[in-house]
Amino acid sequence: MLLETLKKIGLDDKEVAVYLRLTQAGEMRASTLAYQMAQPRTSIQNILLRLEQEEMVHKRFDKNTALYTAVSPEELFLNLESRYVRQASEAKKNLGALKKILPELESMMRSNKHLPGVKFFRGIEGVRKVLFDTLTSKTELKDFANIDAMFEHVKEVNDEYVAAREKLVASTAPHLTKRSLLLETPFAHKVYESGSYSPKSHKGYKWLPAKDPKNHPYFFSIEMNIYDGKVSYLTYVENDLIGVIIENHHIYQMHSALWDMLWDTLPGPKKV
Repeated sequence: MLLETLKKIGLDDKEVAVYLRLTQAGEMRASTLAYQMAQPRTSIQNILLRLEQEEMVHKRFDKNTALYTAVSPEELFLNLESRYVRQASEAKKNLGALKKILPELESMMRSNKHLPGVKFFRGIEGVRKVLFDTLTSKTELKDFANIDAMFEHVKEVNDEYVAAREKLVASTAPHLTKRSLLLETPFAHKVYESGSYSPKSHKGYKWLPAKDPKNHPYFFSIEMNIYDGKVSYLTYVENDLIGVIIENHHIYQMHSALWDMLWDTLPGPKKV
């Protein structure tokens, strides 16, 4: 535990060895340390310089000879505590400064019409980030979805997301409604035809038809959301949860137009 803790505060193996040697043996010259530890003197001097900068050793001179001692355990704790407080304060200031310039950075990014903004995510936390990003939309949400795969692999996160969307639509974001093109399966029929699934925010759905759900001519295990100049994808596949958000007006425009064309072609609409 001693070695692991010293490594966690930023020391490598050789630095730990030198610090512990000084702790055990007391005051020493660099040449003595180098001899006892069978290390080149220049290497030991570099390690001592680093430990001195980290406030873990003291250096004094006796007749032009540098002598090194380890700081006491109590002093070491106080030095580290003081450093972490300074770092936390500096980090807080930097985050505040960064927050102030975010609108300017976002404006610069949006002004670049040639390259889309692309973000990649993995795992269940990635699914959460991609879904919750849609709640920033200033426009209606349109999606393609496989409800069976969604409920099998990410139901808990999706329930959190739907609850948050329902709350926003009922309070501060009435525009944040959603219409869906859904893979037709018996389970999806049961979920949506109950009328209890996101009744405030879900305003319509149509089926991508299938005679045999297990051999669906348009089968997919991906959810696609189209919203506010963005297109996001989520793979609902075991051990391969991946999310992508693409922010580009032209890509968004094409996907939105294709979604609208399908919506207008399919029977319906089904209103929740």
